[in-house]
This record gives sequence, C-alpha cells and structure tokens, in this order.
Amino acid sequence: MSVGLAVLGTGRIVETGYVPAVGQVDGARLVAILSRDQARADEAARRFGIDRGYSDLDALLADPRVDGVIVATPDAMHEAQVIAAARAGKHILCEKPMGFSLEACLNMEKAVRASGVVFAMGYDNRFNPGLQRMKELMDSGAVGTVRLAHAYATTAVARPDNWRARGELSSTWSISAVGTHVLDVYRWFFGDPAAVGGGLAAVVHEVPTDEIAVLVLHYPGRLMAEVTSAAILPFSQRLELHGDKGSIIGEKVFGRSHREVIITCDGESETVVQDDPFIAEIADFVAAIEGRHPPRAGIDDGVANVRIIEAALTGGLLKQIR
Repeated sequence: MSVGLAVLGTGRIVETGYVPAVGQVDGARLVAILSRDQARADEAARRFGIDRGYSDLDALLADPRVDGVIVATPDAMHEAQVIAAARAGKHILCEKPMGFSLEACLNMEKAVRASGVVFAMGYDNRFNPGLQRMKELMDSGAVGTVRLAHAYATTAVARPDNWRARGELSSTWSISAVGTHVLDVYRWFFGDPAAVGGGLAAVVHEVPTDEIAVLVLHYPGRLMAEVTSAAILPFSQRLELHGDKGSIIGEKVFGRSHREVIITCDGESETVVQDDPFIAEIADFVAAIEGRHPPRAGIDDGVANVRIIEAALTGGLLKQIR
C-alpha cells in the first residue's frame, strides 16, 4: 500500500523539490495539492499529475486518501495548517523554519504531541552526502577537536519582492531561507548552544527583514560557531570546521545545487557525489509513518531552531557606539 501524501502550497520548492522527490520514492504517492485559489490548485494538479486540487484545507484533510501532508507554504501559515492536520490525524512534514515565531512553534508542538501523529522537519541537509562526510571526518578525530566553525550561505532567490523579504509572512529573509539550515547542521554536529547573538542588516533594498545576517553560537568550553547568510550576494556556500590539528572545508556543500562537492581535510581533497536530499527526506518521512524509525529531523529540532533564531533577533550582538 502506498502512503498518500498531500502537498500544501504550489511554490518553487513544491515544483522543483517535493513533487519530483515523491515520484522517486517507493511507497509514496501525491494524491492532493492545496492552493488558496481553486483554479490554481486545479492547474497545479494537472501539471504535476496529482489526483485532485483543493482550495479548502478542511476538505483536503477530510480526504481519506491523504495519510500525511507536506507543509510547503509561507512560514506564517504553518501554525494553523499544522494544528489542523494534527487534529485531523494526518502525519506532517513541515518546511523550514517551523513557524513564524517560537510561540507559534510551541502551539504546534502541543497539538502534534496530543495527536500522536508523525512530525518531520524539512531539514534536508541532514541527508546531504557532503555534510555527512564532513561529520564523519570530524567524528573520527581527523582534525582533532573542532574549536571554530564558520559557514557562509546565500539564497538563490534574491528578489526584494519575494515573500520572505517583505516581512508579513516570514520574520526573516536570509536566515529563514538558508541560515536556518546551517543552524540545524550545527545542532546536528555539535548539539544545542548555550547562547546566541546576531547582527542583521538591510543594506541595498531597505526591506524590513535581513538582507545579510551574522549569527554566533557559543558552546562554552568547546567552540564558537558562526553563520553568515545573505540574500543580496552572488550564490555561494561554504562550511569550515577548524580543529586543533587541522581543518575540514566543504565547498558548495549545502543544498542540492551542485552534483559534486569538494571536501578538503587537512589539505587532502576528495570529491563527494551529491544525491537529491529531498528524495531521502521523503523516504525517511514515509518510513516514519510506517513505524520503521523516527524521522531524522523532528519536532524538537524545529522548535529548537526557531528558539535560536528568536533569541538572536531579540538579544543581538550589535551595540550602538555613537
């Protein structure tokens, strides 16, 4: 029996990520798609080969063919949709970040835990072979104890009219587009930090969100981990792990934009072939629904990530000097 999945949203990540990925996973099938406009929902269903388009969430959740939903809508819509899906007994794969605010995430967590459904977070970099290789090298002690981590990541969608930039549907731009992925990787590699600070800037378009952000995570007695995310600079990605016996450098290592990435460990380079992490993410979600194992990234990861972001936004590193 196939697991019937519905995707909420018709945006770029649905078209380029989730629709083709579900088609590559045995035991999964897209049976419904949701848009705020019925004509758009019907058109998307035809274009993607999905059985039915909906514009009413309650009607979609009442469809007996739907076992789980992929929430791929703007951040501010996640709370209501996740809570409704949980109450309807539908399993949930939620795009990042989990919600518009920590309060929203805690509300979602309460509903999910009360329902007992599977909840997975869309942190696809956990399935990324290049990052898995970097963690393998780090865990093996190849460069000793890592004391400093530095990441730089830019978003490929750099238009100031995109919904993340405007601020109504997302609390951040570069952070929620790419920075949140790096924060998840840091938690995967190092665990939860004790403190975080940040500096945000809108230096080109003067949007209400962040065009450039720098977040610093403090792990007392262990390491400092820094991420720079940007929405206005040429597309680039890099992760550096500096240990007391050498360094591990990953070029173009986040996401799925490059088929091959270069990992350099203490001066020796190797090429890692990248599989599409969305396929592995969907397979992991289906396996969790079938009870084979918990999702690799779950509700604790979603809440913790937004907790870090909100702490950075409200705490800050920048102090006025004049």
